[in-house]
Amino acid sequence: MRRPSVLVVAKAGGLFGAAMLAQQHLRLFMVPAAGGVRGTSWLASRNRLVFSESSTGASRGDSVKRFATAADAEAMTEIPGYKTTYQVLREGSGKEVSKGARVTVHATGVVEETGKKFWSTKDPGQEPFTYKAGLGMVITGWDQGCLGMRVGEERRLVIPAAEGYGARGFPAWGIPAGATLSFTLECLKVI
Repeated sequence: MRRPSVLVVAKAGGLFGAAMLAQQHLRLFMVPAAGGVRGTSWLASRNRLVFSESSTGASRGDSVKRFATAADAEAMTEIPGYKTTYQVLREGSGKEVSKGARVTVHATGVVEETGKKFWSTKDPGQEPFTYKAGLGMVITGWDQGCLGMRVGEERRLVIPAAEGYGARGFPAWGIPAGATLSFTLECLKVI
């Protein structure tokens, strides 16, 4: 019986030297669904995966990677009037975040184009972040993307540059100009 295949897409600098697609700087891999690229077993059976790897030249175990099934892509929710989208990773059941609420979250930020983590409140020496929601105290995509979260909820935001750090980026944090950001937020407290 023939196993189904999985299409894996990776940014340049990706996995095991497959040919680069010229203009898009993408790499395509056909991989048996149960694993098979040099014995890897990290592919889930019968899931189509999109793989992105940092182009830093680090080994597979050293670089930051994102994995998303086709179902993950379909689970992204649009925020009316904004280009930021979100996906609920874990449901919450506590108090809801509303405009003006004092919110405490764990946050991890990653540059989508490179997979590079630029900040996490879960890193050593960091603490959960507290701010007032919906009042412009954080970047627009985050500000709008957190509204409606409940305590205990974990949500992934995908924030385009225009609703993030824009054309200038934030060089001090390693965020390049025009970068799309991915934030994973975990709502800890709402007052």
